[in-house]
Amino acid sequence: MRLTRVITRFFIPFFCTGPGLISAQTIEQLVAEGLRADSTGNYKSAIKLFSSAIEKEPELAVAWYNRGLSRMKMNQHSLAVVDLNRCIYIDTANTNAYFNRSIAYRRTSNYQFALADINHYLKKRPSDKDAQYFRFELLCEMQEWNDVLVCAHYLNSIAGEEDAKIEPDLMAAFYEKAGKSDSALGAINLAVQRLPANTLLRLERAHMLHRFGKFEQSLKDLDFFTNMERSESAEREIQKLKADNLFYLKDFEGASVIYTDLLSSDTMNASLKADYGHCLLQMEKYELADSILTSAIRMKNDAPAYAYLGRGIARQNLGKGQEACDDWHKSKMLGEKRAALYLEKFCKTR
Repeated sequence: MRLTRVITRFFIPFFCTGPGLISAQTIEQLVAEGLRADSTGNYKSAIKLFSSAIEKEPELAVAWYNRGLSRMKMNQHSLAVVDLNRCIYIDTANTNAYFNRSIAYRRTSNYQFALADINHYLKKRPSDKDAQYFRFELLCEMQEWNDVLVCAHYLNSIAGEEDAKIEPDLMAAFYEKAGKSDSALGAINLAVQRLPANTLLRLERAHMLHRFGKFEQSLKDLDFFTNMERSESAEREIQKLKADNLFYLKDFEGASVIYTDLLSSDTMNASLKADYGHCLLQMEKYELADSILTSAIRMKNDAPAYAYLGRGIARQNLGKGQEACDDWHKSKMLGEKRAALYLEKFCKTR
């Protein structure tokens, strides 16, 4: 995630005392010494001091709260949750405790609890931008993409001059993840319009167009790179995407030429071999497809379902029915849904 806002809420100590204070001077000294130890990075000593204060007064919210913060700084997030739970039970008005507990929950992968806490906090302090950005990043981790979009639009609406806005290309990625292809393309088009010479954006849009099945448009974006100097890795990425577009446009000869060229300098790329093997299938070069896909399978040990699917097709056309069925069975077991269709059609009586 490129947009990151450092959350420093847990560095804010809580100085207010809780109810039922006894031996006030002694407890106040323990808390004060604990805060000093925490501020100098001596978190173990701080925890011991806050613990001593809690032993003297179990209902002391300030000690539970600050011990929770010290534990967070030592990455003891589960223990921090326990402390902050107790703090909130004693003092429900401590809004910072909800924010910090949300952070601790997030770091222990208890995302629903983290979201509930940050939502509670924001009801009390809706103008807190740190909290709004924290909620945004939490939703991204939870992959709640529709909520991410709502949050992203809101963050952009409240962003000041010094705040980083969520750029259109990142918005495009969120739209895509939310299954809103038209909005995703609209956002990436806006990004390209703003920065027409940005090669990364152009290539990103070409990939997105390919994923949405707009292969001719993707090829047009790749034409932008013609006669342009670029790194070897970028050249390979562009050529691979071009070959994939040609494949889906049924220009198998054109795709085959590119796949062959790429493999000449990357002979150990099993995924590329699998793609080339499927291209050969479409060209009805079954012997060569069988060989290439077998090589891809051997290179990946348990191999991808895609390669087994293709080799099964090749072997069925070569009259190796039982071997084809074995490949499709392996492909299905590895998660390739299309393999079931071949098993149903060719292997029911075997």
